[in-house]
Amino acid sequence: MTQPCTLCVTENRAIDGFDLITILGLMKEYNLPEIWRRYLAKDSQDHTVSLYVRAQHYFLELHVQKMQRIILSEKFNTNPFFMQQVIQRIIASHDHDLIMGKIRNQGIDTCDNPISLSCSLGNTIIDLIVNKNDPFPEPIEKPCGKTHIEMLEKRPLDIYDLSSMLYLCQQNLTEAIFRRYLDDFGTATEERTPAGVKISIRIGDYDVCSEFHLMSTSEELIVRPPGNVAASTMHQVLQRMNFRHSPSLILKELHEVGLTINPEELEREFTLRRYINNTSLTLSFRRA
Repeated sequence: MTQPCTLCVTENRAIDGFDLITILGLMKEYNLPEIWRRYLAKDSQDHTVSLYVRAQHYFLELHVQKMQRIILSEKFNTNPFFMQQVIQRIIASHDHDLIMGKIRNQGIDTCDNPISLSCSLGNTIIDLIVNKNDPFPEPIEKPCGKTHIEMLEKRPLDIYDLSSMLYLCQQNLTEAIFRRYLDDFGTATEERTPAGVKISIRIGDYDVCSEFHLMSTSEELIVRPPGNVAASTMHQVLQRMNFRHSPSLILKELHEVGLTINPEELEREFTLRRYINNTSLTLSFRRA
């Protein structure tokens, strides 16, 4: 019988898409010890992690294996960041042709089913295998807004977009945020800088409003409680909400970095803010 991983025991839950995204995030940081600590069974001496997750229309496998030496192979066709993007699109139920189009645009040669992505970092190999359900349903047209990304990809905004906005904010790619998420009524011009971007979507049991705007650097800034929050913490909170993890696990993400959100606020509403350079990002959460 396979022993449960350490994290399943400590968090009292089954493996889900949150863990696939988290492992790839740790791989981007080259934090292998944390992967082994969380996802190996207790007292395991093996350095191989295999996770299996069922999404709405797919079955995903993620395998991480430490080798004795560096392996060079033509099969290594991508990187952890792109794998993370593909998983997030799958979890968000984006159209299969859209997912495959993004993969093909990267010059990656993979089958339509299964999708196979691989990469290596040093002597550690990561394999992502995605199988479509059979039969695969016909795509359903969903109403969407008039932002550039919605019109381009023909889908409504979802958690994938909030994750993208956090990444772009973290990388100081302000222009990309405005380019993707302004609607037709807020299009930037050479004469006018856009005031900001506002997105409201449902994530798990929460209504989430994201507001991004430029701010003056010549005035004193007073950061209201709970303080200036890292984009990575916001991302973890959003992902746990999306997979409907228990309130205690959401609070754990906040308390581990010293944010004083209490259980009552989590049950009603609270706000997280990120200030970086001349930009402000605010996420407001209201329990539905």
